[in-house]
Amino acid sequence: MKQNVERYFVRLVARNEGIEYTDERDVYRFNVAFANKAWSVFLPCSKGQYYETHELTDEERAVVLPRITKYLEGRKYFGLFGPSYPVTFNPAPTVTAEVQEARRGAAEF
Repeated sequence: MKQNVERYFVRLVARNEGIEYTDERDVYRFNVAFANKAWSVFLPCSKGQYYETHELTDEERAVVLPRITKYLEGRKYFGLFGPSYPVTFNPAPTVTAEVQEARRGAAEF
C-alpha cells in the first residue's frame, strides 16, 4: 500500500537571517535570529512570490511550525555532534507605516 507523503523543504536563507518553508501549497518566509543559544522565529511570515505578509491559519500553524522547529533544533554547528538549541515563535517587531507603504508599492509594481 502506497502512502501519500507530503513533500516539503525547510532551509536557512540570507546568512541565517531568514527561514524558508516550501510545500505543495506555497512558500512561507520567516525572519529568524539566533542569539543567546536560542532560535527566535518571528511572526507573521510572508507568503508567495511577492512576499505578502501572511498570518498563519490554525491549520498552517499545526503543520508548518512543528516542521520549522524540528529543522532548527536539528541544526548542528560542530559537524555531527553538538548541542540542540530551543526554538521560540515571537511576534515580529513593528514595521513603520512608511515601510509598509513601500512594500505595498513594490508588490503592485
